[in-house]
Amino acid sequence: MEPAQLKRNIQRIRNLPTLPPIVAKIGKLVESPTTSSADVARVIAQDQVLSAKILRMANSPFFGMSRKISSVTQALVILGFNVIKGLVLTTSVFEMIQHSIVGLWEHSLGAAAAARVIAARVGEAEVEEVSVAGLLHDLGKVVLTVQLEPEVRDQIFKLVEDKKISFMEAEQELLGFTHAQVGLWLAEHWKLPETLAEPMTYHHHPERARLAPLQTAIVHLADIVIRARGFGYGGDPYVPPLSGEAWKLLGLSTKDFDAILEDIEPGLMNLADYT
Repeated sequence: MEPAQLKRNIQRIRNLPTLPPIVAKIGKLVESPTTSSADVARVIAQDQVLSAKILRMANSPFFGMSRKISSVTQALVILGFNVIKGLVLTTSVFEMIQHSIVGLWEHSLGAAAAARVIAARVGEAEVEEVSVAGLLHDLGKVVLTVQLEPEVRDQIFKLVEDKKISFMEAEQELLGFTHAQVGLWLAEHWKLPETLAEPMTYHHHPERARLAPLQTAIVHLADIVIRARGFGYGGDPYVPPLSGEAWKLLGLSTKDFDAILEDIEPGLMNLADYT
């Protein structure tokens, strides 16, 4: 399938009827300085199933809140507009994630947990937003595997196994583009903020991020940590190389890295029960 045709197919996804209009409405509301959390909550409340899914996620071990979040408005106040926007996206594509690559949902949750710990370690202010960026980082892979014909998808996995290469390398060899580019198309189409879009697009090459370099570097490291930890499955058994520029930007030491690994473990144990 030609890239232009695949892009058109992605933009016409029928599995996500509630996503584009709600994300678009939220985007417009957030741009207005007079918008309140109640205004955004009313938009989300138009879809009761979606509202219930967001509340379930907000109260899950994913966030580890000390008190129960009982309404979408409360979730917006506590977590912020961009986090809820990311959760709208995540909960809407949850079934797609589960039906794409076995273990990818667990990998995504693990990357989110790792991103939260790393973000806190480096002093990033929007910890929860970076965590959602970790949750969404492989969304391009989800859409790509769902949209491809089954035989083409199988060929990617066969390349991974036969040539001992990464899923991304197999995508590039067979298709001429990768899930990172699909992530960019999705981010553009759904008008996601750069703090979510750039980690989706550049998590394998964080040095290319221009508008959200720190968030992208955090998600890059989170992806590597979770792959090395073996939590979930990202489509291949290999650990991606660490970007020297990302490591330098994060300003972490070996001691910091050991502490991050230690801090991540309790969260992964809780997530294991949730998944």
